[in-house]
Amino acid sequence: MSDKTLVLRDADYVIQGASIINEKYSVLIKGDRIIDVGPYEKLKADHIIDEERDCTGQAILPGLINTHTHIHETMMRGLGHDFPFHEWCDRLVFPTAKAMEDEGEELYRSLTLITAMEAASSGSTALIEHSVNFAKRHSLTMAHALHEFGLRGAIAKGAEDFSTIDQGHVGKDMAQELGETKVFLDAWKKEKPDDLVQAWVGPSGGKRTVGGCTNEALVELKKMADDYDTRYHLHWAGTSPEIKIVQRDTGYVGSVAMAYNLGILDERTSLAHCIWMAEAEMDMVKETGASISHMPSCNQICAIGVLPLVELLEKGVDVGIGTDGAPQNDSLDMYRDMRQAVLLQRINKMKADAVSHLDAFKMATVTGAKMLGHDDLGTVQPGQLADLTAVKIKGNHFLTPLYEPLETLVYAGSGGRDTVWTMVNGKMVYDNGTFPTIDAEAVVSHVADAAKRIKHHIVF
Repeated sequence: MSDKTLVLRDADYVIQGASIINEKYSVLIKGDRIIDVGPYEKLKADHIIDEERDCTGQAILPGLINTHTHIHETMMRGLGHDFPFHEWCDRLVFPTAKAMEDEGEELYRSLTLITAMEAASSGSTALIEHSVNFAKRHSLTMAHALHEFGLRGAIAKGAEDFSTIDQGHVGKDMAQELGETKVFLDAWKKEKPDDLVQAWVGPSGGKRTVGGCTNEALVELKKMADDYDTRYHLHWAGTSPEIKIVQRDTGYVGSVAMAYNLGILDERTSLAHCIWMAEAEMDMVKETGASISHMPSCNQICAIGVLPLVELLEKGVDVGIGTDGAPQNDSLDMYRDMRQAVLLQRINKMKADAVSHLDAFKMATVTGAKMLGHDDLGTVQPGQLADLTAVKIKGNHFLTPLYEPLETLVYAGSGGRDTVWTMVNGKMVYDNGTFPTIDAEAVVSHVADAAKRIKHHIVF
């Protein structure tokens, strides 16, 4: 780690957190940490400065954290939006994922890199990847590729001993699924260069979802996560038919109650979707310290329901924001999903102040950091990791006039349009249209060529 100091100087705004915004501020970085924040002249007087970067005309803010996505589904962008959910799984997700197997490991490397490119160039510094279906076979490749790019994150390796969509190609017996998950955790523990990318346990969901695990497997996988001192991430309570089946077959009020009684909910469990919950189940999530990844764009595109976000926030449940995969969103732009998180609740409640832009920003930063297991991310403060991004303010007609910078960014911002640079651990991973750590042109070309071959396997 370099001992040199870098000052990001004279930004028009430094958004240190949801309620701390300063004008004409600078940020001083040493190695991978922020060591001071303040006016440039004060930083210059108090510290030795080795390098400077002029950030005039920009707003600096903490990097956004995407708490749920599927890297392999980047290959499915723009497809299947008019299918009902289960038909979408049968006609798009499975055949495309199966065809991708013919492309080999190198495609998964390229898909990870192109996903990281989109994330970084739209202001995200970290993501949680849920490697399900065939993608779970390539979890180690994706972990290495994410680290190669320099993005922070977690690879939650999928496990499935039951599926209604894979026609027997993916789901195996429980012992084999547990064994493969253990191999992944052991391999990354041995091979990882540092703690930038984490290895998690990520069962797709319960047996009553489109593809997932029996209750026995869910319990064993949670035990494995605990034994490896890592986190547990899974789809849960995402559709109303799932809840009806749980009620019919188990007598529980819903999937969350079932998870609670299985003992798989705790502060290191994060639930993707978790839309369909009784109030008592919300209390169970709060009691156990589990967290939820909310994907408002996916909820609308897949027409699967609306998260009771207002009630969850009132109860103090940790809720982060995710984009989900490309066919459920078409974008990894977290600005878009911050905005959707606010607007979806307002129309659902018919109440203009149901959720605020401040709520959404906290969800996309501080709460996302907590879901990754970090208390040193999500704000621009001394001692925090230098995971930062900057947006263009000066001369940006989309953001002019700019009365309230954070409010404007949440409601009018576009990460892909406005982002100037993004850094992780004090190192640039995106800088004015370039990606310093990879050959971006080769990556894009590889994915585009693979899509031409895979297209013939998809039923439109």
